[in-house]
Amino acid sequence: MPARLRMLCSAAFGVFALTGALLGAAPLSDASAQEEKALRNHIVGIGNCPPWHPQALEVCRNSLEKVVAALGPRLDAGPDKTHLLINEGASASALKMKATELANRLGPEDRLIIYANLPLGQFDSDQPDAENGYILEFWATERPETAAEAIGNGTWISAPAFAAMLHTIPAAEVILVLDTNNSYAVNMHLLDKHSVDHEERPEALISSAGSGQTANYSADRTISLFAKHLALALQETDGTLQDVMTVASGGTRQAAIPICAALKEHQGEDNGPSVDCQQVPEIHDPDALLSETMLIPLAETGLSQ
Repeated sequence: MPARLRMLCSAAFGVFALTGALLGAAPLSDASAQEEKALRNHIVGIGNCPPWHPQALEVCRNSLEKVVAALGPRLDAGPDKTHLLINEGASASALKMKATELANRLGPEDRLIIYANLPLGQFDSDQPDAENGYILEFWATERPETAAEAIGNGTWISAPAFAAMLHTIPAAEVILVLDTNNSYAVNMHLLDKHSVDHEERPEALISSAGSGQTANYSADRTISLFAKHLALALQETDGTLQDVMTVASGGTRQAAIPICAALKEHQGEDNGPSVDCQQVPEIHDPDALLSETMLIPLAETGLSQ
C-alpha cells in the first residue's frame, strides 16, 4: 500500500481512514489523516505554433484546448486552477511570470500537471552533454538567427533552464506531458538530477514520441496525433491517469502507422531526408504517480459520449 493514497473525487472529499477492524490497528491519527487528503490539481497548458513553422497556428491551439477541456473535469481543476499559454501568449517571458506566480501560490497540498505542445530544437553547435543540448522554442514572430542568440535574449529556454524553473515551484507532485518531436530530451534524468531539485518530490514524464521520432499530426492535420488520442482517452476511459495514458499511447502508436506510411511514400517521391515517423509515446513514472492518481468518473463529469 502506498504511503499516501492520492484519490481525486471532489472538493468535498473527506479523509479516508482504515479502521482497526480492517487491519487490526488503531485509526489514523489527526496528522496521518491530514496526509490522506486529496491534492489540489493545477493545470498549465502551453501551446506554441510559431508563424515561421510550417503548421498552422490553430494546430497548437486546438491541441491544447482539446486536451485541457477533457483533463480539467477529470481532475477537478476548474478555471481558477487552469492556466493556458497559447501562441502569442506562450512566450518565454510569459512562462517565467506564470512560474513565479505558481511558486508563490502552490505548496505541499498541490499537484501540478503541465501539457506542453511546442517545437523542440538543438543548439547550433554540438554540446558535450547531449541531454542538456536541447531548447524549447517559445513564441517569436520571426525565427531567431541562432539558438544561442534566442537563449541569450530570453526568447527561447534551454531544457536545463526549463527543468530548473519547474523545481522552483513547490508543488507536492509534478506530471509533465511533453508533446513535441524528440520529447525524450527533457527526460527524467534532467528532472531528477538537476542542480536545482526537489530531491524527494515525485515526478512523472510522458513523452509523445520516442527517441529520434517525429510527433505526427492527425490525418487531417488539425491537431497533434497524441493530443487527439489523449483527449479521446480522457473522454472514454475510467480509472487512473495511468489507464488514460496507456490508452492514449496505444491509440497514438496505432494511428501513426498509416500516417507514417503515407509520409514515407511522399518522401520517396521527393527524395528528401527520411524521418522516423513510427510514433511510440513513452511513460516515465518511477514513483507510480499516474497509477495512484484516480480520475473523477466519467459519469460525474458529463464527458462520456
